[in-house]
Amino acid sequence: MQGSSFTDAERNRVITAVRLGSEPIAGLALQGTQMPDAVLQGMANLVAIGLERARAQDLASQIEAARQSEKLRTTLLDAMAHEFKTPLTSVMAATTSLLANPDQPAESRLELLKVADEEANHLKNLIDDTVEMGRLDTPDIRVHTELCDVGAIVREVVDSMRNEIDGRPVNVVCDEHPSISIDRRLVKLAVKQLVDNALKYSSPDTPVTVRVHNGSGVTVAVTDYGKGIPVQEQTRIFERLYRSPTVRSQIPGSGLGLSIAQSIVRAHHGDLTVASRPGETTFRLTLPADQRAGHS
Repeated sequence: MQGSSFTDAERNRVITAVRLGSEPIAGLALQGTQMPDAVLQGMANLVAIGLERARAQDLASQIEAARQSEKLRTTLLDAMAHEFKTPLTSVMAATTSLLANPDQPAESRLELLKVADEEANHLKNLIDDTVEMGRLDTPDIRVHTELCDVGAIVREVVDSMRNEIDGRPVNVVCDEHPSISIDRRLVKLAVKQLVDNALKYSSPDTPVTVRVHNGSGVTVAVTDYGKGIPVQEQTRIFERLYRSPTVRSQIPGSGLGLSIAQSIVRAHHGDLTVASRPGETTFRLTLPADQRAGHS
């Protein structure tokens, strides 16, 4: 590392400096038939180029990771600002009305308090989901399994999304007793992402159908009747932070939902796929019956 060389002729060993410019950055040791100094220096130069290229690639990876982290932070903040605005506005409207008219009839006051309470719970759920999504943005998701009725989970998700559904027909069709050993909290979040997607990317006057059926495991199929996903984008929609250029400026979103749903399903050794054509899109979330691996 001081830039000097060492030769042991008896044992056919040589150690020479690897330089980047004039600066020694490593040492190269060789044993065997002696080579001319020019050949030895040429090898050292190639090693130097390889080391520098590896260092540059590592630096580029660090820069990209930092960029993605910043993009994730910005995306989550943007999504939070948009998603939180509606329930917060409703809470403020209810409390403002109560403060402005404290003598209004008890029935009106109770109705306003109910609105504030429901929207505050909605806001809490949004915060919990957003924090959870931030935590789940990792390839290593640990699952804590218990025997669950997947049909009941789907109905809970749909019921919790009544504000987003806003009167739209959301049809839930379930096989009898589709129970399986899963992480209830995580699967609820994955199903919620799929239903939310279906609602956002289809017309408000069209239905959304959620089918739960038994097979070798349990499959949850969420179908909407929107414009569909272009074929060239169907392989990219599960990428972290990816959003189609055709909807990026029209429909709010983070580009994290499908990526996290897929990570949750894979943590259960299942599969998440999409089949789409103009007028119909179906996401299929399949959970295998055997859930021995990956438990904690």
